[in-house]
Amino acid sequence: MRAPLTFAWRNVVFGSGVTDAWALFRVHTRSYPGLSVTEKLQALGELAGFATAVERDFSLLRVTRAWSTPDYLAAARAGRDPDHADVEAFEELLASHALVLADDAPARPELFLSVRLAQADDGMGATVAAARDGLAGLVDRALGRGDARGLSQRRLDELLDLETRLHARVADYLDIERAASREFQWLVQRAFTRGVGEPWLDEFWRPQALVLDADEEDGGRRFRPLEADVLRLYDTPIEQHDRALTMRGEDGDVHQALLTVGALPEATPFPGRLAELLFAPLEALPFGVDACFGARWIPNDRALALTRRRVVDADHAYTEESHGEHGPTATAAARPGIARDLEEYLTSSDRPPLLRGQIGLAVGAATSDELEDRVQRLRREYAPITLHRPLGEQLRLFVAHLPAQLSPVARYDDVFLPEQFGAMVPTATHAVGSTAGTYVGYTLSGSRQPVLFDATEASRTSRPPAVLFAGTSGGGKSLAAQVVAFHAYLAGSKVIDIDPKGDHALDRLVGEENVEVVEFGAGAEHRGALDPLRIAPEDLRVELAYSFLVELLPAPVPPQWQTEIRAAVAEEVDAGGRSCLGVVERLDAGDDDARAAARAIRVHADTGLLRLGFAGRDAAPPEVSDRPVMVVRVANLTLPEPGTPRSELTAEERTGRALLRLLGACALHLMHADRGRHKVLLFDEVWTFLGDASGLALLGRISRIARSLNTLPLYATQVGDEIGQLAAFVGCVFGFGVETDDEAKRLLKVVGLDATDASRRRHLCGFRAGRCYMRDYEGRIAPMQVDPASAAVLSTLDTTPPSRTDRAPLFTTP
Repeated sequence: MRAPLTFAWRNVVFGSGVTDAWALFRVHTRSYPGLSVTEKLQALGELAGFATAVERDFSLLRVTRAWSTPDYLAAARAGRDPDHADVEAFEELLASHALVLADDAPARPELFLSVRLAQADDGMGATVAAARDGLAGLVDRALGRGDARGLSQRRLDELLDLETRLHARVADYLDIERAASREFQWLVQRAFTRGVGEPWLDEFWRPQALVLDADEEDGGRRFRPLEADVLRLYDTPIEQHDRALTMRGEDGDVHQALLTVGALPEATPFPGRLAELLFAPLEALPFGVDACFGARWIPNDRALALTRRRVVDADHAYTEESHGEHGPTATAAARPGIARDLEEYLTSSDRPPLLRGQIGLAVGAATSDELEDRVQRLRREYAPITLHRPLGEQLRLFVAHLPAQLSPVARYDDVFLPEQFGAMVPTATHAVGSTAGTYVGYTLSGSRQPVLFDATEASRTSRPPAVLFAGTSGGGKSLAAQVVAFHAYLAGSKVIDIDPKGDHALDRLVGEENVEVVEFGAGAEHRGALDPLRIAPEDLRVELAYSFLVELLPAPVPPQWQTEIRAAVAEEVDAGGRSCLGVVERLDAGDDDARAAARAIRVHADTGLLRLGFAGRDAAPPEVSDRPVMVVRVANLTLPEPGTPRSELTAEERTGRALLRLLGACALHLMHADRGRHKVLLFDEVWTFLGDASGLALLGRISRIARSLNTLPLYATQVGDEIGQLAAFVGCVFGFGVETDDEAKRLLKVVGLDATDASRRRHLCGFRAGRCYMRDYEGRIAPMQVDPASAAVLSTLDTTPPSRTDRAPLFTTP
């Protein structure tokens, strides 16, 4: 067999000779599962537009690259704060992540596009339809036009100019960049280790060429490529079998099977698994499968001529069967209509082309038994579409999975519309999360793509930093928020944990010596510790104090009382007062309505936990601890169920809501300390801030100034009626399981998904034990599974009954 590749210059790859030149591009993928139907149709349109406008043969390779654990560890270590990180504990965390990633062996898809530079009207000595081993190729070789010594400086400049124009054309439709020499080397060499591991790459490898002589008539210089530079990439013996190949590498044998996709259904719904042939079946498998789509571009005039011949053939077949004893078959009866539909499509105003192409699949494994098992699983994923495994053609099909190649086994070719190619969505992936950071889980796909989260990403990239963890009780939202906070603590961030229910376990996880627990109670020593006039920002003091005083009174509060309370608060602030007791004294000095309001407030101010909101004249705001974790709680705080009308709240529930607002003001006060150090604010039950102006104003203030204060707010909440108000404050969302269909609709809107999609609502109602939809800071959305990756972390943070020893393990493979 002739060498399939002979030379490469920059991103121009030469196949059988200098007349067989292709441009090699890397195509950037996009997260697909979270797209709406309209956005998925847009992705189809971009791919179809490329296939229509490219006007050249092309080959698309969707290959898998093993997820590099060393690269992950290096990037995670680079994100540590050198002055504050707990290096030893952080390394223990990374070690647990390395074990998980090594066991799962995840692989991420990458996409490479080869486009032939020569075209019939380019004058480059090649035609679009000519096969390399056909008559045209024989004539070229006989006349010496394919000899490497024919590559002059002028010819090379012409090719590079063609590549520049082609790059601009393709970039109109796809997100591409020119492939580097190292990527070309990897693409070739990984084909021999497919399914088993990553190849060793020569750091200094570059394809070279010799300057032979000077020729002023033909561009000044003439090159002779050193084919040995490319040939050494194939330095792995291949043993051919009837339906498999065996690569005899230095590190062991690699067994491979090459398959082709058979006939496709006449009509397939999009979006849908049978249409998304280069995405859905491949991502559903727990092992990597490479795919290629090689297409010969057929211009409209030639495509129309072929179609009209098919119309005639279909009519003849129908006529002949009609005169038979049993009449025409259903297939024969349908063909004339299908052929005429295609003719109508090709004669439309756009004059679209056709693609004569082939879908190839390549599977690799360490043993022949494992290979056969993978082939059977692959066939099940593509069912009812047939996958052929051609006898005696494995080596030639192997070549089709290299850059700048089309399949030489033409009998498995089919004709595709550009829209059919677009519907295969080869650019789709399940990618979500940060590009660097710590491992927090994996996508709910067969490929189990790792999901990373970088606590400092928003501050560094000027994005809304707040993260929302929303879902039903027991769904995993609080545990996930604590996992993110724990990772940030190990990397050197200061953590402020506002724990209203007292069920967080972050303090037990980091050790007593690293945590300061502040638990406010009803005792006299805590009186006024959360007075809003003392701890709230200056521009929010009036609103927060008024809201606090009205909130603690039974509903409905008379309008006259509300007016008198607001006026007294404003007077106290204008006079420089910093105590809600001062507001009560001003009310005592007012008219009858003011005095009545003062009596009602004083009843609550002198009892129980509400003493926290009424400071004496000389009380000081809470101090910020020097320890890396600060946990703030209120003992015996009672909160109502989300959605409970205010008129139905008990006295304890009114107190709980009012004091939780004060904890928000306290959090804002604590955030202002040590701006040079990154901080994480973990705040649970933030739904209590929704539904009125003062609560929303406080959340808005926390969210707006968090980036300037070098702080990452983590909001955890159940899904109440007003959860949509949080969407304006957050940049990243984790949407966990819910109980009802209405809750699913509300949460899907916050995540950014189509709330009318019944299947998504069913999925969300079924999510438990850490499963969620994640929308990252880039706006990408995918379902994922939160994974603490450590039994010790999980057992410490998990509060879901029954006992941890007698229930099924959480966070298992979906």
